[in-house]
Amino acid sequence: MRSSLLAFLILMLIPFVSFAQAQKGTIVGEDAQVYRDPDFDAPVIATLKPGQVFAISKGKKGPFYKIRLKRGTVGWIADSDIRAGVLKVTETTQAEAQEEKEKKEAEESLNPFFASRYWGPVVEYLNYTEDTMGQERSAGVMFYGLKWSGFNTLFSGEVYTDANLLFSSGAPSYYKDATGQSAGGYIINANFLLQTVTPLGTSALWYYGFGPMLRYSHFDLHLYDGTQVNAYSADDMALGVVFDVGAAYRISRKFSVRTDAKYYWEKNRYFGIGLGVGYDF
Repeated sequence: MRSSLLAFLILMLIPFVSFAQAQKGTIVGEDAQVYRDPDFDAPVIATLKPGQVFAISKGKKGPFYKIRLKRGTVGWIADSDIRAGVLKVTETTQAEAQEEKEKKEAEESLNPFFASRYWGPVVEYLNYTEDTMGQERSAGVMFYGLKWSGFNTLFSGEVYTDANLLFSSGAPSYYKDATGQSAGGYIINANFLLQTVTPLGTSALWYYGFGPMLRYSHFDLHLYDGTQVNAYSADDMALGVVFDVGAAYRISRKFSVRTDAKYYWEKNRYFGIGLGVGYDF
């Protein structure tokens, strides 16, 4: 009997203990909703008008204050709908509250960053390497192209992928260095990686992966043989594997930036770094 009475008293005191450190708060949002739990999907238990004053908790749970509507009745209200203190509510105050509420609702409606998919321009700098003119030669080469990343990008399925189509105009500098003559041409690099993704928060993640790559190059070269300059072309194609590790950040509702380091393994092996901007689609 004594234990039952003690339990009853504790239950009766919970609302008062919860508000031992309460403060006054003024409703500033139009038709401010009070929820049963600190969740926008929880049932609404009351709708309040601007200018009303209630006791609210000093601390918050996420974006919610606990609010006491009347003795024994408590709920949760979004911090965008109420301000601490007894305030005079003006049209400006209401407009600011509405703007903040819409912003929070927009943030709530965002897909998790790791579940979003993006496409957009990318630039990569490669320490391009090949066996040519009797030895292994390397030079820095800039590539430009397009990137697709995320789930359900190039094909359907619960697999996070990263695909790149890259193009470089011109020939690596070692051709001119070796021949003393101008050289032209292009390189096409296409790669497709399967990624493992780890979220770092609502707007950041890091990833690593590997996948196949295809490289095709065509160079227009000139060689002086002592009497005249002879022109010839060099074409080459290779299949290989590429590994990468990188990080991505969501910079706005629709845009993200992604940077990574890559290791290409084909006829030769070389490193690269890339930077891309993506648009949510």
